[in-house]
Amino acid sequence: MSYIEHKRFPAKRDNAYSAACYCRLSRDDENDGTSVSIETQRKVLEDYCRSNFYEVYNFYCDDGYTGTNFDRPAFKQMMSDASDGAVNMIVVKDLSRFGRNYIEVGKYVEETFPDMGIRFIAIGDDVDTNRDNLDLDLMLPMKNIFNQYYPADCSRKTRQAFVTKAKRGEFIGSQAPYGYKKSPEDKHVLVIDEETAPTVKWIFERAAYHGYGYNKIARVLTERRVITPAALQAKRAGRGYDKDPYDWNLATVFRMMENTAYLGHLTSGKRRKISFKSKRIKRMPEEKWIVNENMHEPLISEQLWEDAHLRLNTRKRESKSGFVNIFAGLLKCDKCGYALGIANASGKDNYYTCNTYKKKGKDKCSSHYIRYDELYNKILSDLNEMLSMVHSNKEAFVETVKARLGGNSDEERQRMSNEAEAIEKRLGELSKKYDMLYNDRLDGLISDKKFKEMSARCESEQEELSERLEQLEEKLRAGNEKAFDLERFVGLIGEYERIETLDKELLNLLIDKIVVSDRVKEGKSFTQTITVYYRFVGCV
Repeated sequence: MSYIEHKRFPAKRDNAYSAACYCRLSRDDENDGTSVSIETQRKVLEDYCRSNFYEVYNFYCDDGYTGTNFDRPAFKQMMSDASDGAVNMIVVKDLSRFGRNYIEVGKYVEETFPDMGIRFIAIGDDVDTNRDNLDLDLMLPMKNIFNQYYPADCSRKTRQAFVTKAKRGEFIGSQAPYGYKKSPEDKHVLVIDEETAPTVKWIFERAAYHGYGYNKIARVLTERRVITPAALQAKRAGRGYDKDPYDWNLATVFRMMENTAYLGHLTSGKRRKISFKSKRIKRMPEEKWIVNENMHEPLISEQLWEDAHLRLNTRKRESKSGFVNIFAGLLKCDKCGYALGIANASGKDNYYTCNTYKKKGKDKCSSHYIRYDELYNKILSDLNEMLSMVHSNKEAFVETVKARLGGNSDEERQRMSNEAEAIEKRLGELSKKYDMLYNDRLDGLISDKKFKEMSARCESEQEELSERLEQLEEKLRAGNEKAFDLERFVGLIGEYERIETLDKELLNLLIDKIVVSDRVKEGKSFTQTITVYYRFVGCV
C-alpha cells in the first residue's frame, strides 16, 4: 500500500526548505522484526523536521514495497513533486528506508539530487548532502552495500529454505493444484479435494476413452458451467473475479493434463527469479527440477495417464467417408498465421485452404489452396531426403543444420570459453586489488582522493568485464541448448531407414508445424513454398 499524507508544519523562522518525508516498509522488514514500522518512521521524521524548523510539504509512504528497486508509487509521486519544484529537501529515517540497491541509492544521493538542487538527509546514518566533505565519506558507499546485502541474504536464505523443503518432498506452492487442497494439519501436504477431484478424473477419462481433445474438453466444461481453477481460487479467497468463471480454455486443460501431481508426485524448481532485484522468471532445465514420487494420494492411475496421453498424441480426425486428416493441427498460413482446414474430404480431391479466408473472405486473407496428395508427396519426399543425408553423412548433416540454426562452431565456442575464463581470472585480480587499495587507504599510504580515483577505475573495469562475462555465458548456454536439441532430433529421425507412408503419429513426432504460402503464377505455371519446421530444430 502506498499513500501520501498532506501535513504541513509551519516554520517558526524564515527557512528555505520544503521537505518531503519518505517512509518505506517491505514484507521482509516486517519479518525481520525490526522497529521500522511506517508509524515509527513518521514519528522520527516529524520530530526531526519540527526540531530543525523545516516545513514538511508531504509524507510519502510506500508500505509493502521492496527496497531493491524504485518502482514504488509514493516514491514516484515524490520525485514528480521534486521535479515540479514543490520540494527541495528529502528526509528519510536511514538509507535502508530509501533503498537497498547500492548502485541506484548512490546515484540518487551523489548525482541526481545534487543536480536537482535537492538536499538529502538520512537521519540515522548521519548523511546530509549539504555537508562539504560528503564525497570523501568512504562509509557512505559501504553502508549502501551493507543495505543491499540484507535483501540478497534474505533471498538466498528463503531460496535455500524452499529447496530444502522441496527435497524433503513438501509441497511449497502458494496454491494447491485443482483437484487437491492443502491439508489442515500440514500445509506442505496435499489432500484430495472432494469437490473438484471428479472433474480432474473426468478430463483424463474423456481424453483416454472418448477421444476428446483439449479444445473439446474445454468446450464441454464451459457448456456444463464447471467453475475454472482461477475462478475457484478467487471465490475461496473471497476475491473478485472479472472474467467469466466458467470459461475454460485449451491452455488450462493442457497444463492440468501435464501436471504429474495427479499421479501423486511433486515436482519443484521448474522456474526461478533471475535475481532478487528482478521480477523476471526463467525456466530451469529439466535436470535441475526436484522430483519426489508418491508423496500424496494420486487422483488417477498410471494406466489412465498413459492412455490419455497416447490417445491425445495419436488422435485421428476422420471424415464421414473414412478419410483420415493426418495433417490436422500442423498446417499454418504464412500470411495470417491461422490453421489451414480440410475441404471436400471425399477421396482424391481433398485439399486445404486458410480458415481465415473461408470464414472472413478475401479481404482478410487469401485461400492458400494446396491439394492433399500434393502436400503428402512433398512432406514424404522432404523427410526421406533428410533421412538419406543423416545416414550417408551424419556429421556433415549436423554441421549443416548447426550452421543454419546459427549455432557456434567448436572453435568459436572454445574461444568464448577461453575468454570467459580469462575474465573470471581478471575479476578475481581486481577484487584483490580493491582490497589492497582499501587497506592502503586505512594505513595512510594513499590519500582519500587517490583512493577514490583508483577505486573508481577498478569498479568501472569490473562492471565492463561482468557485463561481457554475462554475454559470453548466455551465448554458451544458448549454444548448449541448440546442440542438445539437435542431438535429440538426430536421435529421433535416426531410428528410421526410410519412410514409406505417413501417419499422424509419425508427423507429430517429427514435425512442429508446416507453413504454406500462396500460389504464385510464373508464366504458365505456379510455384508454392512449403516450409517444414521440425521439432527441436525448427526449419532446417
